[in-house]
Order: sequence, then structure tokens, then C-alpha cells
Amino acid sequence: MTIIRFFLILALLFQLSLGFATEKPAIKEPRDENPKSLLMIGNSFMYYNNGVHNPLVRLIRASEELGKGHKIRSITINGSSLSWHDVNSYIKNPNIGSFSISSKNVLSKYDFSGFDMAIMQDCSQCPIHPERKDLFHDYVEKHSNLLKKNGIEPALMMTWAYKDKPEMTSQLAKEYTVAGNKNNVLVIPVGLAYENSMKVHPEIDLYNSDKRHPSKAGTYLSACMMYASVFQTSPVGNPYTFDLDKNSALNLQKVAWATHQEYYEN
Repeated sequence: MTIIRFFLILALLFQLSLGFATEKPAIKEPRDENPKSLLMIGNSFMYYNNGVHNPLVRLIRASEELGKGHKIRSITINGSSLSWHDVNSYIKNPNIGSFSISSKNVLSKYDFSGFDMAIMQDCSQCPIHPERKDLFHDYVEKHSNLLKKNGIEPALMMTWAYKDKPEMTSQLAKEYTVAGNKNNVLVIPVGLAYENSMKVHPEIDLYNSDKRHPSKAGTYLSACMMYASVFQTSPVGNPYTFDLDKNSALNLQKVAWATHQEYYEN
């Protein structure tokens, strides 16, 4: 498949996926061009496959353009919604990130310097469940206001549909985009990238056997989407593949960048 044909197909598929979502993202880029310290707040969608923070930081380190010194901390609770997270305790705790122990058992101490950005996601059904939908919006507002008051840029990771419930994609896209616009925060369209990938590259299985959690390829796609949206940089051609075969990794990189362009530029 040629690159031109690939992008044309992605553009068409993306327009179809947004057919039920009238909202367009108001925030198209992060406040900081190259945030160095990221906090991830979520649940198992973030921590599967040893955590999405691992491929993300390695994509960053593989890029000469972004430089060095990036740190990502992940605070996740299985099955959690945003209402479970005490965000104030995360950003005020000076012990978070204060040390590390190497594979050779060497302890290194660091001064807690705070976070530049916090990426949040709710439970897979919470933004669209009739009994949780309002709470999703309430807690996005609550946490976003708290983060902003402390000089931290909030962002949202739009989650994906279950493999056997594709109709969730447009519903989740709408609610995450509405929440992002209401609170003037960046939305990272991971869920739309999942849908686009499955249509263009059905041979790449993004799901675990439960049809909800990400496979290793799904986690890598999430990382590529975060890389594109947070750093406004194309992941296409990045040498870090998360131990996926090079062709699959490249195709996922292309999906992430095409989704990034379509979501923010329309």
C-alpha cells in the first residue's frame, strides 16, 4: 500500500468514525513544546504490558529531536475511575520519583521537581455509562482545575472500544472531546487510532484475549499516539519498536500520525 493511498484511506475512515461526534477538539497542541516530566493517572488500560509509559519513554529517548531527561511516573489502580484517584496526594508527595535502584542494586536519589503534564483516563465505560457519565465530566473538571492551579498541564487519553462493541468508539470520542473542550485540555485520540488501525491493518491484533485490554501492539499504538499528540512529532520511522516486528511497528506509527493529523486539523 502506498503512503498516499494509506493516508487517503485513513482520512475517509476517520471521517466515518467522527460521524456521530459533532465536537471538534478546541485544544490542538500542548502548552509546553517538550514536557520533561509526565504523570499518568488511570487503570489497567495504562498498565498492561508493563505499562504504556515504558514504550513512550523509549520512543522519546530514540528521538534526537526531543533530547534527554524525560521522566514518566504512572499511578494506576485496576478497574479504577477518575473518582478513585486522589490527584492532590500524587502531585504533593515529595517521595514520588525521589529515588531509583538500578539492576546492579545501586541507589540513586533525586529531588522531586514536580510534573509538567498529567495524562488522565477514566474507566472504559465510565464516560458513556448512564450512571457514570456525569461523574466522568465532574472529575475531569475537578482534577483539571487542581492540576492547573499547581502549574501542571492536564491532558486526557481517549480510550478505545471493546473489540466486540465497535459502536463505543464514536461515543467515547464525543465525550472525551466534549470534556477536553469544556476544560481547555488536550485530548489524545487513542481510541480513534485503534479504530483506524483495525480497519486499515486488521492483521495487527490490538487486543488481549478478553477483547478489552491492549495486546502489546495495542500498548505500542497508545504510546505512539501519545508521542505524536504530546510532542507534536511524527513517530513514523522511530527506531524503537517495543519488540514488535518492524513492519507492524511502522504501520502502527503511520496510523498514529495519520490519526493525529485528522483529529486536530479538521
